[in-house]
Amino acid sequence: MKFLHIASFCFLFSLSVLYAGSNEAYIFFVSPNGNDASPGTQEAPFLTLQRARNAVRALPSSAFQNDVFVLLRGGTYRMQEPFELTVEDSGRDGHDVVYSAYPGERPVLSGSVQVTGWEYNSIYNCYQAKVNPCKSRQLYVNGNLAQRAQTTPYPVAFLPNPELGGIQYVVTNYNPPAWRDPSSWTNQSDIEAVILTQWKMMRVPIESVDSASGLLIMQEPAWTNSNIYLSTLTNQPGIWSFWQVTRFENALEFLSEPGQWYLDSSGGYVYYIPLPGEDITTAVVELPLLEVLVDGQGSLVGPIHNIRFEGLTFNYATWLGPSTNNGYVSDQSGQLLLGSGHLPNYIGHDPNVVPTPGNIQFSFAHNIVFYGNVFQYLGGVGLQFGLGSQKNTVDSNLFRVISSSAIEVGGPTLIDHHPFLSEQIVKDNLITNNLINTVCTEYSDAAGIFVGFTTRTTVSQNTIVNVPWSAIAIGWGWGLLDKDSFAGLPASHIGQWGNYSSLTTNKECKIINNRIVSFLNVLWDGGAIYSTGRQGPSLSEGLLIKGNVASGKRPSGGGNIFYTDGGSRCIRIVNNVSFNNPIGITDFGPPPTPPAPFNPLPYPSGPSSLNNVPYGSDMGGCRTLGYIEYKNNYFFEAPLPKTIILDNFINNLLSGLPTYSSYGYFSVCPYSNDGISYPTRLSYDDNHFGFSLSDVPSSLINKAGVQQRPSTIPQELWVLP
Repeated sequence: MKFLHIASFCFLFSLSVLYAGSNEAYIFFVSPNGNDASPGTQEAPFLTLQRARNAVRALPSSAFQNDVFVLLRGGTYRMQEPFELTVEDSGRDGHDVVYSAYPGERPVLSGSVQVTGWEYNSIYNCYQAKVNPCKSRQLYVNGNLAQRAQTTPYPVAFLPNPELGGIQYVVTNYNPPAWRDPSSWTNQSDIEAVILTQWKMMRVPIESVDSASGLLIMQEPAWTNSNIYLSTLTNQPGIWSFWQVTRFENALEFLSEPGQWYLDSSGGYVYYIPLPGEDITTAVVELPLLEVLVDGQGSLVGPIHNIRFEGLTFNYATWLGPSTNNGYVSDQSGQLLLGSGHLPNYIGHDPNVVPTPGNIQFSFAHNIVFYGNVFQYLGGVGLQFGLGSQKNTVDSNLFRVISSSAIEVGGPTLIDHHPFLSEQIVKDNLITNNLINTVCTEYSDAAGIFVGFTTRTTVSQNTIVNVPWSAIAIGWGWGLLDKDSFAGLPASHIGQWGNYSSLTTNKECKIINNRIVSFLNVLWDGGAIYSTGRQGPSLSEGLLIKGNVASGKRPSGGGNIFYTDGGSRCIRIVNNVSFNNPIGITDFGPPPTPPAPFNPLPYPSGPSSLNNVPYGSDMGGCRTLGYIEYKNNYFFEAPLPKTIILDNFINNLLSGLPTYSSYGYFSVCPYSNDGISYPTRLSYDDNHFGFSLSDVPSSLINKAGVQQRPSTIPQELWVLP
């Protein structure tokens, strides 16, 4: 251990807060070339974070007259297990334990192994490398996420049939010979059927192939869970269930395109087809194996607290949940159905869901700070603050190439929306000045930032670029979990998810001055900022959406830019700007291709007959309750003429379903109850439609988004749109 007078310490490390006086600071050093038998000094550093953590844990209380530092030298730390933190590892007496990069160096915490020794495989026209038998869902080549081996989109002659317990198939020459016959597929239980539809994504693993009956038998409970969303017309699984196959993934037989890979988990081989000009024998190839890099778990009576992470890079982790028999059955925004017992419904949503886990995760955590870090190449949620997380700060970090959401705060469960104790509430957390670029890369239904049931969460001055669905999603429940239950989904009814006599924890949250660029890039029926459910006791104590600038929506992606969905109320939408976000369309995918059996859903050509209907506006929602204020916003799109909407839906057997207000509000499913037409109590004041950018005060544009790049993040990674 090294003791430094604070005056000597300052020239080694730039502190955010400088301490006066003559107290000494305790500093431990860690290096990839260290030794855990060493004393942890600068000259003889530790090797692992675990050893440094234990050294901090053993300090006497008198050591915490200042912050205690663990300085990580540059280089890669190959982690064999998660870095676990408990209340014992917290700061004391108001001071922090700081895990920080040594000045000017870049320590990288990695949960992967490098793959080397590539050899050409002439049978499959690819390269292969031997690894130990292992499981992973990602492979990164020279910093790029490789694509899992997969079939062509919408493979011909595969028809989900929930009544038979699987997917019917016909062997046809329309599909490539390498995979047209499922009975020849190897490692069948590793293969997944995938569907992307509207706002949903689901992945269900195959159990086995019955070639005699022409049926892919799917794993349970994933298959049942993916088919609980019924059609009111047929009482059978409908358009939000697993009604068609978008693609199959993860078989050696599917390996066909440059940039694709496959892992034979039991045999211990990785297969890869290099991109043009790529030399796989010299490439840096990383296979993530760890699912959690940092696990900070406090408790109800002992929250973990006062820990800071500064200047670190969190690299390479996977998440194996979708590879189990639960698959990946997302209700919405990465909130998942696990286990059995989920009841069929007609509303497209289930009351019992859990979040996608984080690769860096905390619960019952107070005053945890992440500043100037890089989160990249992560297979789940990047950073997650769960139950009981309070007064935490995520400031000036870079999130990039993450399979699910970059950041998740709070959740959708009973204990989240109606906690028994105040210590369980997720409150007073700050997400600010982060750059989030290319996330939700494998779970397209997730949001860039997801905020569940929380109090006083602030999401401010972040830049979010390139997301497949919504950039920011907040709230849950569509009014069905709120006091004075509201039927915020078509076919729902008051009290369907219970009757609550008290409000949820949603209160006084702020989404302010964020810059959102390029969203709805894969799915549709989302937006730049998406909300659902009641956001507070009153308008003044509700959700403030202010000063956000959104542009670059995928032109055909139908959605509302500021999307106040089912049950949304108590929201102020002030000084926001939306431009280059043209009205999109509906898209349920192509119709079934012969010789597939005809789709059993009650529409011509299946749900595809509902395609290409104009859908969305700068503001709108489905069964929005109301009490929403629109003030001094700049909306690029003028209201769409009502006749266009009516004509399209008449042609699609849904005459007159959606309407536009004279203010451009798109109500996809108007709703009336007890003589009240919803949404109600919408107020408009000094909003601007059909503007040019020169009409927008420059202060509105300039205030939105990331304002600074921390010195701990390289310029080449901090690329603004």
